[in-house]
Amino acid sequence: MSESVIYQVEDGAAVTNLNSMKRFEVAQSMLWNAEDMMAKTKPSSVPPYVVIVDSHEEAREVDSALKRSKQLDGNSINPTTFSLPSPIRLKLEEARGALFHGRGFVVIRLGVDLKSYTEEEKVTLFLGVASYLCDEIGVQDKTGAAITHVTSARHWTVPSELRHGIHTASALAFHSDVGCDILALHCRSQAEKGGHTYLASALNIYRDLLTSYPDCLDTLTQPAWPIQIAANPPRHILAPLIQVSQGKVWISVDPGRLGLHPVTAQSGIKTDIPELTPRQHEALRVLNSLASKHRLRLETRPGDMVFISNWSHLHARDAFEDPIEGPPRHLVRLWMRDSKLSWSPVPESMRVPWEAAYGNDLIQRRFPAYPARKYKTPAYTAGSAAFMLEEADDVNCETADSEATSG
Repeated sequence: MSESVIYQVEDGAAVTNLNSMKRFEVAQSMLWNAEDMMAKTKPSSVPPYVVIVDSHEEAREVDSALKRSKQLDGNSINPTTFSLPSPIRLKLEEARGALFHGRGFVVIRLGVDLKSYTEEEKVTLFLGVASYLCDEIGVQDKTGAAITHVTSARHWTVPSELRHGIHTASALAFHSDVGCDILALHCRSQAEKGGHTYLASALNIYRDLLTSYPDCLDTLTQPAWPIQIAANPPRHILAPLIQVSQGKVWISVDPGRLGLHPVTAQSGIKTDIPELTPRQHEALRVLNSLASKHRLRLETRPGDMVFISNWSHLHARDAFEDPIEGPPRHLVRLWMRDSKLSWSPVPESMRVPWEAAYGNDLIQRRFPAYPARKYKTPAYTAGSAAFMLEEADDVNCETADSEATSG
């Protein structure tokens, strides 16, 4: 595998001047270029990041594995209980290699018809295939929900401005899922217009920051970014948004969680959570601009499973319009990691939300099959992507419900 040389800050240090940088080598595949990627995708062809498992025989084998395991609890689904034949395993191993040793993201395209499955069976299908790429699943709220439904369900009556950003039809700026190792998404249904997912490599962003915006890189690597983690009483942690550790560029940023949240500010509750400084606002602006410069629009369709190395990428979404009839845009989210291949150890400065998602083995994982019947307004994190540390929020989904609540 060819290598490329970048310069790095000493582990955990801030940027001072370019002469203090040291060289480190990264796999060339991790420095993927969006323009090159799109150039390789000719009209009507499959993008190079898509692994195809859609022959008639492969679809039959996947369907058989689902039928054998659909009565199992989600915690019991793994490559042994969701057994697939060697040819499919080899393709999934290829996908795993691309995720951990290659470009850091992959789309798996199955040939099964989602319309023929119940909501519970779709969850089993996702868990079964995903288990071949990662062997651990994190929790996304304090009740143990391991699944989030990324959708704007028609039966929800809470105004969009009071929901998490992932539960609206609004655009989402570039961000990462704070504390997550591998972000996994199962595309259930698409929007009528818009709703595309975009990726940007942290390495490309870092390289531009280092050469063109060293002051912004200095700001982004300082452990001085306030992340609110509780509403009453308001509490926060301080962390960097970018850190170089173990020769890797780690990125962890959700703009909707930074600084004092407007809901907390309006509540009148006494708090020591600081507002962002002008330098921090400028650094965020530059970060989003560079992510947009390097962005790749993922070409996905219903049934696709997307796996993203969350520490090494930012992702975004444009606004969308759902069809008047038919299902709304609907993705199902898992936070995963692999005990052998995930980046480790997580830097101490970024470890608090990661520990909340993956560190408590005593929490029984739940795998809600439906979006919640009644939307619960977040206490202080409206507009964010939702993460584990919040005390009074949930991920707005239910394990079982009537068909009317499935969106």
